[in-house]
Amino acid sequence: MKLLVMSDSHKTIDHMRFAVGQESPDAIIHLGDHISDARKLKALFPDTTVHMVTGNCDYPAGGENELFLTLENVNILVTHGHKYGVKSGIASLIERARGLGANVALYGHTHHASLRFEYGIWFLCPGQMQHIIKHHPASYGVVSVDGANTECRIEMLQA
Repeated sequence: MKLLVMSDSHKTIDHMRFAVGQESPDAIIHLGDHISDARKLKALFPDTTVHMVTGNCDYPAGGENELFLTLENVNILVTHGHKYGVKSGIASLIERARGLGANVALYGHTHHASLRFEYGIWFLCPGQMQHIIKHHPASYGVVSVDGANTECRIEMLQA
């Protein structure tokens, strides 16, 4: 199963559509800011499951602040990250993910792509889907689940 992970699209739909075309995912996960973009993407790709959470710029958009998904026996924590203070570090997110028994923790909010593996958990921030902002290019994440194997990667979009 291939999951396309995007965050902080801030009304930039074109990059999201491009990423879907590049990756042909089984499911899409949008990590907030702007959840309305995820809803538009769901309408554009009605045969693809779209999971989404709200971010700090989504109120009062309605929706969940956090999801805990189990896909192919892999436990995935999905959050925007602002409630865990991820701009200052991911210690609180690590604690939450460990407490839930997550194998993967997905978060956004920082606009900076990051991938690390700690405590047997993948921590993936796909960056942001806008044009280049503060020297951070638009980027997305991919989580591939194949039985007991989980692999994560980050892809940068060309300006």
